[in-house]
Amino acid sequence: MFVPDEIFIVMNFLLILVTCGLVILVFNFLIRWSLRAPKVVEQSTPGELDLQYSEIEILTANGKKLFAWLIPAAGAENAPALAVLHGWGGNAGTMLPLARPLHRAGYTLLFFDARSHGRSDVDTFSSMPRFAEDLDHALNWLKSQPGVDPARVGVVGHSVGAAAAMLAASQRSDLAAVVSIAAFMHPKTVMRRLLAAWHVPYVPFGWYVLQYVQYVIGNR
Repeated sequence: MFVPDEIFIVMNFLLILVTCGLVILVFNFLIRWSLRAPKVVEQSTPGELDLQYSEIEILTANGKKLFAWLIPAAGAENAPALAVLHGWGGNAGTMLPLARPLHRAGYTLLFFDARSHGRSDVDTFSSMPRFAEDLDHALNWLKSQPGVDPARVGVVGHSVGAAAAMLAASQRSDLAAVVSIAAFMHPKTVMRRLLAAWHVPYVPFGWYVLQYVQYVIGNR
């Protein structure tokens, strides 16, 4: 059948558009797959450190539940308290080396798993803003507990958890202290170094990855 040149051109153009769309969809899927958080369950408990504790659940955003350990201060009323948040791919257990010294210092401690980590519920994706969102819910819960002085509640965060601690602190005015352990540098700098090590150009690949991540998490 004879096909006019104009129709042939249009059909090829549409075919190119569909192919590009499929490539972008696959690339976006691979980005989300490669950046997913590994879900590793705790291999130890505060009990192994001879600390009294209770396992609890805290409701967070999207109707999800966070797994947590509450370690009460020894024999203290209106004690200061700290919420302790792990990094990417970690869990409450990875932060347990802090438990004994902080407990000896008189703190009530809340060690918890961010969404899609440890024993907490899985959500659609993990991100630093979602870590901060979970931290907000954990702090609100901790401040309402008997024996905790709500005016002396702080945060200790590691890596992504440290960045989330600073983000949460910037959005509220009721925290007594914020401790940041190894918060990450600017994502653009990290991306440039990573791609340079792989001999991959930042433009367009790194630039696109960052744009897509910002789109997914809803934050710059």
